[in-house]
Amino acid sequence: MKIENVINQCDDGKPRSRKFETVDKLIVHRIGESLGTTGEEIAEAFRDTSRWAAGSFTAGEHPYHFIIRKNGTIDQCLTLGDHAPHARRWNASGLAVAVIGDFRSIAPTPEQWDALTRFCGLWVLYGLKLFGHDELPGGSKDPSKACPGVMLNMDTLRIEAEATAAEYAKTAVEWSGVSFETYET
Repeated sequence: MKIENVINQCDDGKPRSRKFETVDKLIVHRIGESLGTTGEEIAEAFRDTSRWAAGSFTAGEHPYHFIIRKNGTIDQCLTLGDHAPHARRWNASGLAVAVIGDFRSIAPTPEQWDALTRFCGLWVLYGLKLFGHDELPGGSKDPSKACPGVMLNMDTLRIEAEATAAEYAKTAVEWSGVSFETYET
């Protein structure tokens, strides 16, 4: 898993601070490839506030803390303390990750799925709960919104992220010197 810090290139300069301690969920979104293939390109698309442009729905503000590219690279686009406009009433308590693709009809690439599972595992280990955007009541003006979409199965993601978090925790415990050896009886 590779995370690139592109905050300086993506941040819209509009202060929306919050205490990260108030964040208790990671919200998974999909973002169309037509808006870009990197965090920087997507940030540029959200700066366009003309009628029906991406930024017209967010007042020109970048809505995602993290973007997962098709090749599995993760771009960090905003600071964790940024109150980004991504899921209406859940913005203050949610960290936003958007995966590039239309998961209403296609599955994430294997690289995206691997990166997403590992990334979510980190945040589950940290204590955040995982939600798809459309699983949150009041998360969108559109009650029939399919985000991230059926091809990015949130139940499967939660199971795999929990297993990854357990793997990370075991590695940390072993690193501190604890042995998980057992004896045959």
